This record gives sequence, C-alpha cells and structure tokens, in this order.
Amino acid sequence: MSRHRSVAKRRPSSKRSQGQERVGSTGSAALTYLLLAGLQRGISLLILPFISHVMSPAEYGAASMLTAAAVLLVALLAQPLDALVFRTVPRGGEDAPRLLRSIGLYCYILLPVAAAVVALLFATFVSDFLGVSGSLWAIEILAIGFQSAMTVFALPMVQSRRDLPRFVCLAGTSIIVLTTSKLMLLVVWKLGVLGWVISDLITAVISALLAMALVRPPRARLTKADIVTVAKFAIPLIPHKASYWAITSLSRPALATVASLTQVGLLSLGLNMASTVTLVVTEINRAVQPNYSREAFPAPTHHTYAVVRWQILVAITVPAAVGAALAIFGQWIFASSYWPAFALTGILLIGQVAYGLYPIAINYLVLTAGLPKYSAFATGTGAVIILGSIFVFGREFGATGVAYATTVGYVAMAAVAIMLTRFTKLEIAWRAWAVRWPELVLGAMALSCTVAALSLPVGSWLSRAFAGVCLAVLTGTALLVARPGSRNPARPTQ
Repeated sequence: MSRHRSVAKRRPSSKRSQGQERVGSTGSAALTYLLLAGLQRGISLLILPFISHVMSPAEYGAASMLTAAAVLLVALLAQPLDALVFRTVPRGGEDAPRLLRSIGLYCYILLPVAAAVVALLFATFVSDFLGVSGSLWAIEILAIGFQSAMTVFALPMVQSRRDLPRFVCLAGTSIIVLTTSKLMLLVVWKLGVLGWVISDLITAVISALLAMALVRPPRARLTKADIVTVAKFAIPLIPHKASYWAITSLSRPALATVASLTQVGLLSLGLNMASTVTLVVTEINRAVQPNYSREAFPAPTHHTYAVVRWQILVAITVPAAVGAALAIFGQWIFASSYWPAFALTGILLIGQVAYGLYPIAINYLVLTAGLPKYSAFATGTGAVIILGSIFVFGREFGATGVAYATTVGYVAMAAVAIMLTRFTKLEIAWRAWAVRWPELVLGAMALSCTVAALSLPVGSWLSRAFAGVCLAVLTGTALLVARPGSRNPARPTQ
C-alpha cells in the first residue's frame, strides 16, 4: 500500500450525472479564466507586432531582459504563496482564514515596501547592469513589488472561490490599463525601453489598488504558528519557483552575457511566440488546480481523469496551431528584421509540449499529495541543462543554440516530474489515458508539420503547404475528439 494513501483518502465514487456536471462546470470555468487571465498575461504578446515596428531587436531584447530579470523577485519572494492559496481555499478548515490573511498582508504591504527599498538602491548606486541603466531596473523592480498583490493573492483567491464577477473586474482592468499604456508609451510616443517599464509600473500600481479594494484578507488573529505554517509550505517551493524562472526567463539575461542584444531580441521573439502556448497551458492549469486539491489516491478519480486528458491534448495541439499560424501570417505581422526568429520558434514549440505535460505530475505531487519539497528537482534539472548549454554554446551558436538547449531542458523537466511521482510512490494509473492514443498521434503529426513549416524560408510555398497540412490534421483531431462517445467525463481508477 502506498505510504501516501493517507494524504487523501478514497471518497465514494459519484454518479455519472454528477461527474458530467462537475466536468461541465470545470470546463466552462477553465475557458472563462483562460480567456481573461490569458489576455492579462499575454497582452504584451498581442501587441508585439506593433512593437516590432517601433523597437529594434536590440531594444526589444533589453526590455525582455528587464522583465525576465525582475520576475525573479516574484519567483523568490512571492510566487510560492499562490500554490498555498489554491490549496487552502478549496480545502477550508479553521486555520484557513489566518493563513490567507498572512499571505494577503505580505503581498499587500510588505512586498511593495521591500521593492521600493530595492528600487531606491538600484537607482542610487547602480549606473548600468547588463547594458541597461540602473534607473530602468529600479522602475521595473518597483512594478514587480506592486504586481504581486493581484497575481499572487487576489486573482488566486477569487479563482479558487469561483468568484467570476470579481475576477472579470480585476483581470479586465489590468488588461485595459496595460494595453492602453503600452500602446501610448511605445507605439504613439515611441519611448522605447523607458516606456516599457513605465507602463509596467502604471499597470501594477492600479491593479494593486483595485485588488486591495475588492479582495480583502479574511479577518483573523494571526499567531506565530500561522506564519510558521505558511513559511513551511512556501520555503520548499522557492527552489522550484527559482528553477522555473530559470528555465523560462534566465536564457535572455544569460545570453546577454555571451552574445549581442540583437541575438537576445531574436530569442525573445521566439520565446514570446512559444509563450502563447505557455499562457494557455498555465491558465488551464490554474483553473483546474482545485480539482487536484480535491483528488484522492489511487488516482485518477472523477476529479482529474477528464482534466488530465484535456491537458495532454492541449499540450500537443496548441503548439502546432501556434506554429502554423506564424508560418502563414508571420511575414505580414512582424518586421523583416525579426524573421530569423521563426525557425527558433519551431524548435521552442517542441519543448512547449513537454512544458504542457509537466504541470500534471507536479499538481499530483504538490496539490494532491502535499509534497512541495520534491518539486525543485524537476525544474532544477531543466534549469541546469539550459543554463549550462547557454554558456557552452551561446557564444558560438547564439539564439539557435539556446533554443535547442531550452527544448532539451523542458523535456528533461517533464521526465523528472513523472519520475518523482513514482519515487514518492503516488498511486497514479497513467495507463488510464492510453485509450486516447489516436487523437494524440494526430496531434504529434500536426506538430511535426508545424516545425517543418517554420524551418523553411519565410513565405515560401512549401512552408505554407506544411502549415496547411498541419491545420488539416488539427481539424481531423478536433472532429475525432468531438465525435459521439468520445467524451468520458469520469473514468474510475483501475
């Protein structure tokens, strides 16, 4: 018997109608949160075509490096706490209000103050770092301090509670402010990197104030034991979050140490195009995390069987669709100076498949079993591979070498995550999803066509032909998934 069976005892199986209702509501919620939160996180990507015509690859590389480096503050100081919010709200308990209040006060008060102090030090004592002035670093760091109020506390709170009206208000306001400020400061006034960081600061401050007004921490009397409980959960996740930052963002500042900012800019475009997949995968994963928190071992039960099936399918088909769209329309959307990044995007999309599979194993490990301390092994493996490859191959092969390294790192990360579920003896019947192999094979075929299309000369007839085949195969996959009898919302554990 598994030593983790006691973490979540088997609950009685629900009736089929109840399972269908749960899956239907989960799917609707996932779609809603995906659209709104995806827009909130990806608006910079949506306006990227406009930015590519007003910022050179070197300027865009500097802006992307600023954002990537500043996000490290969140990874180290705040991001581990959102997992505790997602775990605490669905489970409840008498200590839940105290835990949530401690997280809220930390994000609303302590982090903005700490970020202001660090920003002041940068503006005062750092004249230049990685080719970017200290004042620009200071503005971005200050923005990150305010950003955590919404992204780490407020949005996870309302999403866990399925409070859609507040979620729409929070995410919608952030989208409008970020879009307006980015377009005005970058496209209209052409302020370059300065406009980029000022836009981030304006959006972060307004979003934080709105979060404080709409999502207040629960009223509870905090004790030292509550703070210790939060720390015990969050601290083991810091290496995991830092490694996660390394595999998703470190490549840009690391490449800047061995190559030109132009190479960083090309890599940034490829990474940002691939991050379209990341947005979809991340927001779907955030929407279904309460299902993993309610899951029982042996898994899967009705809580996660259908959820995992869709996560696997999305991980394969969305990269193929993104690549096909870029191969067909990219030459008219982006300035020609960015076209060399298209081939890089094809390489990176392969890694996005592994990236989409990785959260499944980690969710079972952290949210279902409550074992956050092991999660850093997976992301750490990917980070070491990516970082080591950058310094070995980055100088000679530039952005192309980093793209290959990133893909290999993602694959290693997903493999280690699955191995961890076996090492910790979690009872997960992975073969339960093997019956879906036809749709997965079609998805893999579509992805292969996408990679081929992006590796060929931009705008060539052969490139468009491969992209067309990809779209045709994806259509076939959609028809296969939608056929009667293909939707099995609750498969019992074998």
